[in-house]
Amino acid sequence: MAGDSKSIQIPFLEYLTNIWKMFQISQHDENASSLRHEQASVLSHVIWLFSILGISSSTLFTLRFGNGFRLLVSTFYISIVCLYLLLIAASLRWRRDQNHDALIRTSIRILFVLGIVWGGLVNIFAMMVEHPGEEGAVFGLIMGLVSTPMLGVPIRAALAFFFPISLFCTIAALVTLQPVENVALLSFLGFLAFAFIGIVYMNKTFLERSIGRLNLQKQHETLQVFLREYEQVVSDWLWETDENGCLRNVTARMRQFFQSFPGEIEGRTLGALGVQTEHSSDLGIDYHIRQRKAFRDLSVILRQESVERYLKFTGYPVHGRNGSFLGFRGVASDVTEQWKAQKRIRYLAMHDDLTGALSRTAFLEAMHECCAMQHPFALLQVDLDHFKPINDEFGHAVGDSMLKALSERIRSVIGPDHLIGRLGGDEFAVLLHDANEREAVARSQDIVRILNGELSAGKVTLAPSVSIGIAVAPVHGETTDLLFRRSDLALYAAKERRNICCLFEESMEVSYFNRIRLRADLMNALERNEFFLDYQPIFDTFTRRPVSVEALVRWQHPTDGVVGPNHFIATAESCDLIEELGAYVLHAACSEAMNWSTPLPVAVNISPKQLRSGRLPVIVQDCLFRTSLPAERLVLEVTESVFLAETARTLMQLAAIRALGVRLVLDDFGTGYSSLTYLRGFDVDGIKVDASFTRDIVQSRKVAAIVRTIARLACDMNVYVVAEGVETDEQLNWLEQNGIAFAQGYLLGRPQSPEKLQSLLAS
Repeated sequence: MAGDSKSIQIPFLEYLTNIWKMFQISQHDENASSLRHEQASVLSHVIWLFSILGISSSTLFTLRFGNGFRLLVSTFYISIVCLYLLLIAASLRWRRDQNHDALIRTSIRILFVLGIVWGGLVNIFAMMVEHPGEEGAVFGLIMGLVSTPMLGVPIRAALAFFFPISLFCTIAALVTLQPVENVALLSFLGFLAFAFIGIVYMNKTFLERSIGRLNLQKQHETLQVFLREYEQVVSDWLWETDENGCLRNVTARMRQFFQSFPGEIEGRTLGALGVQTEHSSDLGIDYHIRQRKAFRDLSVILRQESVERYLKFTGYPVHGRNGSFLGFRGVASDVTEQWKAQKRIRYLAMHDDLTGALSRTAFLEAMHECCAMQHPFALLQVDLDHFKPINDEFGHAVGDSMLKALSERIRSVIGPDHLIGRLGGDEFAVLLHDANEREAVARSQDIVRILNGELSAGKVTLAPSVSIGIAVAPVHGETTDLLFRRSDLALYAAKERRNICCLFEESMEVSYFNRIRLRADLMNALERNEFFLDYQPIFDTFTRRPVSVEALVRWQHPTDGVVGPNHFIATAESCDLIEELGAYVLHAACSEAMNWSTPLPVAVNISPKQLRSGRLPVIVQDCLFRTSLPAERLVLEVTESVFLAETARTLMQLAAIRALGVRLVLDDFGTGYSSLTYLRGFDVDGIKVDASFTRDIVQSRKVAAIVRTIARLACDMNVYVVAEGVETDEQLNWLEQNGIAFAQGYLLGRPQSPEKLQSLLAS
């Protein structure tokens, strides 16, 4: 509906057009039926007033002007009375049948005819005027008849009477009653316009108010439906108290919740019903009511026998028109299930779901709190040894069962006064309150011993082992990060030997920072060209002449001097420099081999991680092409660890390298888990027996038998054997006597520079 202020701003004709559209729409919108009911109701009441006034007025004027045109006046009078009686009859019929459309249609017709009849009678009275007093009476009747429709509803009924009566009254004023003063005529015409506007405005106001009331009623009904459905679906209820805080107007839902009969809790306070705040320090509902302060979502607990229900109350004070305090009203909600769910969520956020140990976040918070309060404690990092192979071989179900059992065993050792957390995977952490170094080591040894016991997971029986790193606060640090780093360093040291516990020592951190420095230096070493190669020849045990040469990488560190490969290869692998370093070594060795006076083969060691990218065959082929070294002069030495993670991709790369004509040698043979298996699974051209065997072949009959067997099997498979680590004449003689053709070691030749190697080969 357009507001009055907006309506005033538009032109008058557009205003009338909008009003007319409103009247038209009101006949067809969703409120049409209800509007017709209200219009019929108003029309029925107006008919009685209209009829009484009309019959009275017609009777009075007929008696006053009935002397002339007696028959004609009587006829019009009787017609008017009959029409009014018909209107009354239609009103009575509507009250009985409630047929709104019939009343409105009948009334429109009767009122139209009544307007014509009244108009005719007015003109007869006007013709009978003999002096000014009678003229004034007729003008008064005209004004009354014209203004009567202003109370008419609907507008069709009002206009049905207004148009004919206005027409005939205008004729009477302009023609029949002449001569009439111009001022009177102008006043009459102005009044006609006023009456018309009044009819339109009154009907417009009636429609607006009726439609507004109907919409409000509809919204109220919709709200009631929603409230009923809401009460059926949710566990909320309304509550109300008087000015003393005593309950009144208790709803059925509230009685049902408190399991009481009607009237049983009426007049009692909420505190008397057992409603208490969740925390004793919180202000209760009764306090807020006494203070007359509104509150929202106040958490309370209702204890009924052995059951606890969690509720939230919202309330606000109610005041009368004169400002007097009448009590409180509000809503209460049963949030027990939500509270349980939130409690479960909080538990899951603070604990590991599998083992029940604290989560990493919760453990760190507890540790941070101890550090902040400067309480002494010991931090134990517990790591399960070889857990991944267990998961891979027996499945995650067995792995999960093992983790649960281990966490329970740790709890049995540390007791309820200390904390256990799961940091992730197979890593646990233990916080021992008020523990010194000696106590922490003793408790860690107990954990190692207990966890070493056999563990059954389904049909699988395992004997797990763990490594533990220990740091003690405040001896080893006063912050969470520092203690974790130092316990991690201790764990790193423990895992080198497995199944032990290690207490942090300063030397561990020194080594750690050295590794970090080494890593940083290594990143720039290739750019600075700090790597170089030494060469160690391999000799024929019978002729004592060199038959091939192994290239060994060295690092000329700016401050530490010459660094051997054992100190930096693992670091190069960890920072993904090994492929670039390996390509450099391969190219340098092949280039140097092309300068030798004797075209001996050159052997280059290959890291397993060089096979990870899948580019090694391409790198080898490119190196042979660039250096022009014949493929048969290149030997690549691989360790058994290449085959520990054997994949189809790895075997395809090795096969592609052999297809180039490059020979493959299995280095450090005998140190792996099943060396002979590798010989069966993949073709190699040679094997190098590890120096740990060569060292004991003279003193140990068992080692001698093993090496002799290896040599015999290799010969049967057409694979040559090289014995590493030959340092004495006795070892060399034994190799010669037992048919091992090749040897390498300090006795025969140490790693040497390219220049010294050239001299050796030339001699």
